[in-house]
Amino acid sequence: MKKLFDIGKSLANSNKKKGMKFEERIEKMFEGRLCFNIKRNVILKDKNGNTSEIDIVYGIFFKKYIECKCYDHSPVPLKDVAKFKEVLSLNNINIANGMFITSNYYVPRATTIGIQTIDGIELKKMEMRTPFIGILKFFLYSAGFIGFCGLSVFVLNHYKNNFEIGRNKNSFNGGG
Repeated sequence: MKKLFDIGKSLANSNKKKGMKFEERIEKMFEGRLCFNIKRNVILKDKNGNTSEIDIVYGIFFKKYIECKCYDHSPVPLKDVAKFKEVLSLNNINIANGMFITSNYYVPRATTIGIQTIDGIELKKMEMRTPFIGILKFFLYSAGFIGFCGLSVFVLNHYKNNFEIGRNKNSFNGGG
């Protein structure tokens, strides 16, 4: 009996390690996409005082909440996605901000309850596009920053010139 317990414990540890590696993989993908403020294993406390753990949360103003499941041989059941949806609801998080990612596939009904679902095939496509998206975001952020700096210089010069004109008018008229 003890040997059977040890096998079960070993299998649980193996699955936990596999799940952690999968979460790391997803985290790295979002880092490559230049997503901001990525956090893992975030603990939420709902209005009833119950705590739940979200695998990955990213974003500053518009947060995305991600549940990761690394299933090798079976599809993700409806109950897993429904539980995640309920955790979001209990924490007053719009379900549109939730995303469920798996390495495998879902039972058909699990993809119809309002949570964005990413299966293993879609995940591989996302990972392949990650470098392109990261580079694109980098250039967009850089262009925005350069535009902001240029606008700032323009505004500062405009106010500086108007201040000088005003000062010159005051000194010409005898000053105040």
